[in-house]
Order: sequence, then structure tokens, then C-alpha cells
Amino acid sequence: MIRAHRDAVKASLEADLPGSVFSSYSAVKDAKRYAVVFIGRTSKPQLRYTSGQVRDVFTVTVHSVGVDEDSALWVQERVDQLTGRQLVVAGRRLQKVRYVTGRPPQLDDDSTAPLWFTISQFDIVSDPA
Repeated sequence: MIRAHRDAVKASLEADLPGSVFSSYSAVKDAKRYAVVFIGRTSKPQLRYTSGQVRDVFTVTVHSVGVDEDSALWVQERVDQLTGRQLVVAGRRLQKVRYVTGRPPQLDDDSTAPLWFTISQFDIVSDPA
């Protein structure tokens, strides 16, 4: 189930970043600017008029990466368009993607070719269909 949600996010981002969305840094080959998608599942209680309910919440963290600050921000602008999108996962009812937080550009100079990156985080509430 977690991979299905990650794949739905990747497919949506591919519309804005064709060929530049990956599930890990090790999958990146020679790209100058790209996005890496990470996902985790939690359960959060949601209040209802009739009673409480526990729902699955998938927190999506996306690293937007570029060779300079502007290219990292260019990727982040496209990644942040995920906000409000209605994703589809078979057998699930998903709410629209909610933007949670982000971080400004930072330089990662631990490698021989330093890269800039930003971080955006989203939540997807998912219920069984």
C-alpha cells in the first residue's frame, strides 16, 4: 500500500518533471535537476460528528535538487504544484494532497560535485474504498 501511494505521487510529479522523478538518490543518473520522493505512513485520529476514526496518513517528503540554487528552486516550484491534487490509488479513497511545510535551499557539499536542495512535505489522507 505504501508503494502504491508513492507511485501515485511520482506519476503526478512526472507530468511536471518528465524523466526527473526518482524513489532514491541511487536511481539518479546524470540529471542536472530532479526530485526524489520519500514516503512514510502514520495513523492519525480524525474527529467525526458521530465518533472518532483512525485514518492512514501518508507523509510525502520530496527533495528538489539542482546544480545551483535557482535550479533547485525551479524543481521545487513544480513539486509544490502537488498541493491540492487528487491522486488515485486502487482500493483507496484519497483526500486532496495537503502541503505541510518546506525548507529553503541548502548546499550539500559532501560530494565532489556539490548540489543544492530544498525540501517540501505533504500529507495524503487515505481511507479504504
